[in-house]
Amino acid sequence: KAAKEARDAAIEMMHPGTPWYKVGQAAAQPSLDAGFQPIRNLCGHQLKPWELHAGVSVPSYACGPDNQGFKGVVEEGGIYAIEPFNTTGSSGMIKNLGNPNSSNIYRITGMTTSRKARAKGQLKPLGAQMARNLEERYSTLPFAERWAYPMLEKPFPDADEASRQSKWRALVKKLISIRFLETYHVLACKDGGNICQFEHTVLVTDGGPEILTVE
Repeated sequence: KAAKEARDAAIEMMHPGTPWYKVGQAAAQPSLDAGFQPIRNLCGHQLKPWELHAGVSVPSYACGPDNQGFKGVVEEGGIYAIEPFNTTGSSGMIKNLGNPNSSNIYRITGMTTSRKARAKGQLKPLGAQMARNLEERYSTLPFAERWAYPMLEKPFPDADEASRQSKWRALVKKLISIRFLETYHVLACKDGGNICQFEHTVLVTDGGPEILTVE
């Protein structure tokens, strides 16, 4: 609830000309009022076509007007991910858990392509086709396993759920081994606290924020 209220409070500040530090102040207060700590080393961000983190960062804590990372003001026409994180811990800092294998969020690395992998014999025809489908659908953007998993329904229409899951895991393992895919690390608070987050994508218009996502 506090993270959701933090998100909504930040969105209310997304008017042209608002200093970014004031957006951070607004986002922080609901979490602090509820007895939680805003996470300080994760923040929202600007979005552009095929560019997830497009330069401008959106604070989720009271960073203050002199913080060099959040200088400037909200600009009309910008699109931003507003995503405050809070924690039951006291450090307000997250860390990467060393082993990312439990994550089910992936991205294409750009280190190789489906065509190159097929030419080198690293992928069989079906694996190369699946990799090409991922390239066409997601390009440089992260994607969740549940979004990509249905692609197995067409090549394996008679397979049961367990069989498709096994085939998906085998494909992902292979794509990671040839450095076509990588997984995102699971995040945790440095002092072991629980973390919560809510998010919306907003367009800043001359009349204020327009929410582009749905819950």
